[in-house]
Amino acid sequence: FAKNLPSYIKWYDSDSYKAKMLRGSAAVLVDNVYCGLEYTMRVDTFFSRLKKHIFSFLNDKKGQFCVTTFHGTPLKKMGRDQIGNVVIDFICPNTTMILGNEYSINIYRYLTFNKLPIIALGSPRNDILFHKNLKPVMKLKLGLPNDKNILLFAPTFRNDGVDVADKNIYRSGLNQLEEIDFDKLFLALNKKFGGEWVFICRFHYHVEKMVDWEKLNTMYPGKFINGNKFDDMAEYLACSDLLLTDSSSSMFDFMLTKRPCMLYFPDYENYLNKERGFYISIANLPFPLAITFEELIENIENFDMCNYKRNVDKLIDDFGYVDDKYSSERIAKFILNRVNNES
Repeated sequence: FAKNLPSYIKWYDSDSYKAKMLRGSAAVLVDNVYCGLEYTMRVDTFFSRLKKHIFSFLNDKKGQFCVTTFHGTPLKKMGRDQIGNVVIDFICPNTTMILGNEYSINIYRYLTFNKLPIIALGSPRNDILFHKNLKPVMKLKLGLPNDKNILLFAPTFRNDGVDVADKNIYRSGLNQLEEIDFDKLFLALNKKFGGEWVFICRFHYHVEKMVDWEKLNTMYPGKFINGNKFDDMAEYLACSDLLLTDSSSSMFDFMLTKRPCMLYFPDYENYLNKERGFYISIANLPFPLAITFEELIENIENFDMCNYKRNVDKLIDDFGYVDDKYSSERIAKFILNRVNNES
């Protein structure tokens, strides 16, 4: 990871003493999960209220400005909205949230009890998706074949609090791999979109360790690629010609490229009713939904690119997206203006 950073950036392990010192003394913190400064209160007791005040006092550094960008657009319910998750209060000192669309802002306002300033400046990780000329460069960096079409498979990690860990892991993409007839899949992709295809698997890190890569590569030589070798999911999205997922918010990032995204979701009903639930109906999204592998093949065969792009454009407009290739630049200017005005 460190070798890919520009020379002007200093890198430290996040758990090191030096990193913790820098976090405490920095004028500005930027990350994608509340900068580690949030406290979520779940019970109203004397000790929980005391803990909240102590946490707030220790983390309320008056000279420090924190920016959290999060990632993705919420589809799965989170925080106080999630099934079985009771949250009665929330604090996060000196933090401004920056998001890419108005739909997300409305959800996060509720999740944070309207205690954080939230502004729409875009999602910096998505800037790369608007630079079409970077695709061959990214393929070279990630070691992907430049003469093949890329299907990126990115399933969500399952954790409904009922199954033991190995069953959660199995339901997090391994079961889908077992159900796929790859000969039929590659043939359907070739007939519909043309060209040769390779299959990139981007799993949760717990799941990736359990994939039998040697077996897959023996059965389908040169067709399978481990998509966990590099850190940045956005780079894989930028290289892909089709995204296959279940409920990963990467679908909303990827749709900004206007390339096809399809959903393969065998445990859809369980996820909807028992595990997380959704903010909006998947049936109302532009992405064709398949519960079985046979339905996935049918969705590929019947895919209408013109209709898909029309529906994607409508969703982008309905959600109020501001993402373009200049989000990082806007956020950098916002931070510098804030720091200069307070100095």
